[in-house]
Amino acid sequence: MRPRIEFVLLIAGASHLAAQGRDVDLRYGRWYQGNESRIYELRTDAPLGGIFSHGFTAQVMVHDSLGRHHAFYGAGWQLHALRRHSTFGPYFLGGVSLGVSTDTASQGLAALWMLGAGVEWRPISWAAMGFETAYRLQDIGPRGFWRASENSRDGVSAAIGISFTIGKGVDRRWSQPKQESPGSQPALMIPPPTSITGNAADIVRTALDALGTPYVWGGTAENGFDCSGLVQWAYGQHGIRLPRISRDQARSGAEVTPVIDALRPGDILLFAAQPGGGVTHVGLYVGDQTFIHSAGAGVKLSRLQSTDTDGAWWVARWVGARRIVQ
Repeated sequence: MRPRIEFVLLIAGASHLAAQGRDVDLRYGRWYQGNESRIYELRTDAPLGGIFSHGFTAQVMVHDSLGRHHAFYGAGWQLHALRRHSTFGPYFLGGVSLGVSTDTASQGLAALWMLGAGVEWRPISWAAMGFETAYRLQDIGPRGFWRASENSRDGVSAAIGISFTIGKGVDRRWSQPKQESPGSQPALMIPPPTSITGNAADIVRTALDALGTPYVWGGTAENGFDCSGLVQWAYGQHGIRLPRISRDQARSGAEVTPVIDALRPGDILLFAAQPGGGVTHVGLYVGDQTFIHSAGAGVKLSRLQSTDTDGAWWVARWVGARRIVQ
């Protein structure tokens, strides 16, 4: 009964952290090498840039037999690397939490330092399961992991867990109309323009080389892209640095009037999840009322054309454009 109570208290005390993130991880494990504590952990994960993501964490660690007389209750921050970059693969993590450490005769402030690695399987975009192991140091005092006191506890932990997406990030893949208008081509079959002109033509050709690449949330490399990752990568291959996320790319370069006649190949197109809303998706204009972007089906071409079912969906959500290369 006690583990169930501790876990409920953990979720109740840390639920506000989950609301700040898009992905939530629940972990259950064991801290070995003399500690023999059970670990209950809730943490969030959101993209930071490149291969990195980060989030808040809340932890409860309780010794089986000594109960509350040998426990740690805390919350902190973690840095993750390579999370959600493939369907199945390794990741790395490190972090620190601040909280209360209790023992048979005393309790006091403590920091929990940890560094580890794991492997994660994500069969669907919004859920995953995994296993991880980490070295943990419970720094009583705290004094810092580099000069921890003699009564500090340390050891290797192992944990299993699940991850899922909640809140505003429930579906990171942009939905598309299920049916095409009569006679129109599916979006994936749209051919690129035969001629690409302008100062950003090479950038557009680079992006076109990625056609068919899978959609990976947070992806910034050829093995998978999200929308802003594709734009950042295409420009980056030509020595032009852009911000990582779409809302920051929406402030890059110079503003372009959002009408077809004003666009040039290489302009960044800005879209909102709901007509008239804030920018949540970006693509690159390639010419002939066509743009390239990474959405649920991967990197593909779509039209800005109201007479096409797919194109009309995007036209209704097109809210702006930015020009990086003049």
